[in-house]
Formats: sequence, structure tokens, C-alpha cells
Amino acid sequence: MVLAVMAVGESARAVPEPQQPLQERQESLTTQFRDLERSLLRLADLLATSDPRRAGLLRTAFERSNDLDIDSRLANIVGLLQEGQLIKAGAAQGAAIENMRLLLELLESGDSDRRLSNTKEEVKRHLAKLAKIIARQRDIEGSTESGAPPGPLAERQAKLADDTRGLTDEIDGFAKRLDSRNPSSGKESSGKESSPGAGDGEAGGKAGEDGEEQTEGAGASGSNEPQGDDEAARARRTGKRLEAARKRMKQAEERLEESRGKQARENQEKAIEELEAARAELEEILRQVREEEIERLLVHLETRLRSMLRAEKAVLSGCEKLAAAAASLAGGETGGQIRERELEAARLSREQSAVAADAAKALVLVRDDGSAVAIPEALEQVRLDCLQSASRLGRGDVGGTTRGIVQDVVTSLEEMLAALERAQREQSQKRDEGQGGGRPAQPGEQPLVDKLSELKMIRTLQMRINTRTKRFSQLLADGVEQAEEPELADAIRRLAERQVKVERAARDIATGRTE
Repeated sequence: MVLAVMAVGESARAVPEPQQPLQERQESLTTQFRDLERSLLRLADLLATSDPRRAGLLRTAFERSNDLDIDSRLANIVGLLQEGQLIKAGAAQGAAIENMRLLLELLESGDSDRRLSNTKEEVKRHLAKLAKIIARQRDIEGSTESGAPPGPLAERQAKLADDTRGLTDEIDGFAKRLDSRNPSSGKESSGKESSPGAGDGEAGGKAGEDGEEQTEGAGASGSNEPQGDDEAARARRTGKRLEAARKRMKQAEERLEESRGKQARENQEKAIEELEAARAELEEILRQVREEEIERLLVHLETRLRSMLRAEKAVLSGCEKLAAAAASLAGGETGGQIRERELEAARLSREQSAVAADAAKALVLVRDDGSAVAIPEALEQVRLDCLQSASRLGRGDVGGTTRGIVQDVVTSLEEMLAALERAQREQSQKRDEGQGGGRPAQPGEQPLVDKLSELKMIRTLQMRINTRTKRFSQLLADGVEQAEEPELADAIRRLAERQVKVERAARDIATGRTE
């Protein structure tokens, strides 16, 4: 699909063949693009079950294409060429190419999502192995301090050095893969590849009076080490730290074989310092990947919620028009008018069902992330409200209860969009100010939105429950509309279930369950 967009874009840039008029080539290109748009929807339908995330991305790309009005712009270019207005046509073609580029970036973001996920999982695996190595080194150091027999300790130290070398090789391969994914990731800084203590040999180097190697400790990366903050540069620094730790382990092994426990402990301590520095680099990579992941997810969610909000506002407007028309006729409708109103209500019902389906897809994205509590609950309530109002519209009900439910959906979407916009501003501010460097990046540490935004959303959900409770209470008190509300008892039951879910979400936020 990405290649198809690239092909259409390249066709727009191609030099026309003399024997084929420009307008015919443009018409052909317009037809190709229309076929591409239809393919987006067909492929989205096919992937809806097996790969809902990618299906959602394809539907978002289709909606983005409609928003950019690429099809109409291409058709307009055909008309300009037919009229011989080449300058205007050329300017319009440039704008069309730019719009196609934006569409291509959106489609390529799906590959970026997989890249981020793969990188995160690989870093977590490396961190787990490194944590075991650090624990083993601390255990060996403790045994050395307690005066355990040096022979077995030297064997354990040698085995740990070999395992550290294996992890170093894995990290180096990881850094190369990161470079291959992003050729501009700072390779210009990798010319000086000297490891900490490079040139010292396996465990050698210049010896002091006591025969101990004179290398740097925790600051072994030195001024020659590239200080770029991209993921590949950090992975390379991690490898260098591990190599420095391995050399310290080999030195400790030699001192143990010489029964020089004090000097062995000094090398072991320095090895731990290097290992901890390596862990900090990996945790920083994990933090950076998480930030990228959040930025992309926020963009995807915002795009989908804006599309849902537009559709929901149209449904609300349609409901209000139908209600106003029915009130103005005051029971004097003809058979044709009644039929027309029923058909329009049925159409609005289908539109509402489509919004419910989009809410379900957005819910998949948020639940996959797993760091938010209130947003998934708000999306679930939007989905259920859409289904309820779709059912009511399906039987032609555009009364106050139906319109109130639709209005609740509009309000919910607006509030979620406001929360996402705040989160995007905060992410942008952190990136611009370079905040957060050096902090441990434990899984789930950085949530999709901050706790304050989640609490505000919980409060809004509770207020909506209160409003709906009052609405149902009034219906029961009036008694007149009960016959027209066959689902009122079921609606009250669902409201009780919603109250339980909101209470649970509030408790999860208060106890930090997702942290």
C-alpha cells in the first residue's frame, strides 16, 4: 500500500511522453488514485479481525485523504490542463504531491510503530540480561570481600566475563540494526570507536608498581566518545561500557589467581560501575522509545477522535432538525413526511453505529498501550452510548433522551481531544527543553496522559452519570413517558454498571495500578 502511494506520487513527477497528452496522463493518474482509495478501505476490511491496528491506520489514511480532498484536486488539474492553464495546473500538481507525501507519511507510521515495538522489546531483553550480570558480579564481589577461596572465585569471574562479552556482541549488533533503520542516526560520530581503555589488550595495559592496569573507571568513555543522544549512539556507548566492565572482570580474575583479594575487589567495584552506567544508557533508550511511542499514539488517537467528533456533531444536528420538524408539524404529518423522517432517522442510526465502531478501534489502541485508565473507560462509554442512541434512532426516536445521549458523546469526544492536545503539548515541550534525560525508564513509567488529566476525565464521567441519573429519575417521576421507554429499566441497570466501572477506574488511578 505504501508502494502504491509512492508510485502515484512518482507518476505525478514524471516527464510526459510526447505522444500522450498531459491531460490524458493526469486522468490516468486520477483514476489510479481513486483505485488506491478504494483499496485502502478493502484492505482495512480484510485486516479488521487479524490486524485491527493496521486496519485502523488504513481507515485513518482514507479519512485523511478525504480531508485533504486529493481526489477533487486531481480532477481539477485535469480541467486546468484541458483549458491549457499550465501554470495553474503546475502549481496544483505541486500541492497534490505535497498532500500525497503527507498521506505516505501516515501510512509509513505503521512501520514505525512496529519498529518502536521491536526496539522496546529488544532493549527490555538486554536489560534483563544485564540485571543478571550485575547481580552475579555483586555476588562475586561479596564473596571476595568475605574471603572465599580465590580459585573458584576466579573461575566464576572468568565465566561472567565471557557472558558479558556475549551481551556486548548482542548490543553491538543491536546498535548496527538501529543504524541501518536510520542511516542518519549519527554515524558521523562513530569514527572514533575506541573502547574504554582501548589498546590495553585482553587485560593488559600499562602496569603500575603493583602490576595493576592504569585505566579509567566509570568515566571510561572519555572525551573521544560520541555524545549524541539518539538510540544508536546510546547503544554504541552501552557496548563500550560493557567492554570496559569485561576488562575489569578479567583484571579481577588475574588478581584472584594471584590471591590479591583487595586489588580484585577494586576491579570488581569498577566493573559494577561500568555495568550500572551501561544499564543507565539502555534505560534511556527505553525512555526515548516510549516517548516516540506516545507521540505516535497521540497523533493516531487525535486523528480518529476528530473524525468521530465531526460525524457525531452531524448526527446531533440531524437529530435536532428532525425533532424541530416533528414539533413544527405537531402531529399533522402526512404519510410521506413520516416515511421521510423514518428514513433520515435510519440513516442517522447507521452513522451512529459507524461512530461506535470507530470508538471500538480507538479503544484497541489505548488498551494495547495499557498506561491509561480514564481514557479507555471514556471510550467504552462513548461506544455504548453510540450503540444505545443508534438503537433509539433506528426506531425513529429523536426525543430529548436520544438527543441527550448524542450530546453526551459529543462532549466526551471534545474532552478527550482536549486531554490529548494537552499531552501533545507536554511531549513537545519536553522534547524542546531536553527534559527527562538520565531518568530510569521503567515500563509504564510515562503514561499516555498525566494523572491530573485522567482525574479530570474521571470527574467528568461521574458528572455525566449524575446527569443521566437525574434524567431517568425525572422520567420515572413523570410516569407519562414510561410506556414510551421500554428500555428504561435496562438503561438504569447499565448506568449502575457504569458507576461501578468509574469507581474502579478512580481506584486504579489512586493506587497507581498502571504505573
